[in-house]
Amino acid sequence: MQKKEILIDENHRETTLHGSYEFPMAVYVDQLDKNALGFVNWHWHDEIQFSLVTKGDMEFCVNQKTYVLKAGQGIFINSGCLHRSKPVSTPDSTFICLDVAVKMLSFFQGSAIEQKYVKPYLKLEGFSAVTLDDQVEWQKIILTKIKEVYRLYTQKNYGYELDICILLAAVWRQLISKQDELKADTNANEPINQQRIKTIMSYIQTHYMEKMTLQEIAAIVHISKGECCRFFKRTVKCTVFDYIANCRINKSIELLRTTDLTVSEIAGFVGFGSTSYYIERFKRQVSCTPREYRVQHVNLPIVQ
Repeated sequence: MQKKEILIDENHRETTLHGSYEFPMAVYVDQLDKNALGFVNWHWHDEIQFSLVTKGDMEFCVNQKTYVLKAGQGIFINSGCLHRSKPVSTPDSTFICLDVAVKMLSFFQGSAIEQKYVKPYLKLEGFSAVTLDDQVEWQKIILTKIKEVYRLYTQKNYGYELDICILLAAVWRQLISKQDELKADTNANEPINQQRIKTIMSYIQTHYMEKMTLQEIAAIVHISKGECCRFFKRTVKCTVFDYIANCRINKSIELLRTTDLTVSEIAGFVGFGSTSYYIERFKRQVSCTPREYRVQHVNLPIVQ
């Protein structure tokens, strides 16, 4: 199924329940032009993620690295890693996404498998993301298993849960067996940088309704304004203030869908200084006006 807009908390942690308590994993098919922003915005979650591009070219940003993948290629994203995905050229670029709770790999809490083969790899340096290419034999095996998990999850025949667990264990076994050769491209500052970005995003998520200055944002992570600008743009691929505007647009979309507030009221509520600027930013990002978006997506009375 298509994943709806990602719900995140004040720490940019995704709050979506993937699957159920009894079977904590889910499979999605994400067509990016069906997302309001046209891409999947920055977020993180405790689940590990496997993605396989099925149409178009896509850019995945994980922590401070960018990976451009074409149809047939995939990526593993580790637990707790900030990531974003967007189309490179084709707006309706599409990918299969598997979000898997870590406990599905452990069999039971405290098991030898958890202690030896799961926990040590969740925070392993150089293991935030691994690209998967069907031209590399061991990676092709993983991609084939991702497709099979998708088929089983979609068809839901008798025993599909058991079959999926077996496949996921095999995928994880294949992946961690290659971790030594994946350590070559590492960044010793990655954990520090990750925490800085999460702190900044958390602050913006909490204070988006207020006027924010670069000085106060830089101060919360104890760096200069100049370094804050450079560091943020290098990592998140946009300026701090573009990110704030995108955050406000996201919040306004929730209000357009769920309330009968006027466009002007929503603009003020989410922190835009003027209604005209809000409409301009909204149209630039979503390719329609707030009023048009409301007509297309909700059955509320049209308010001026």
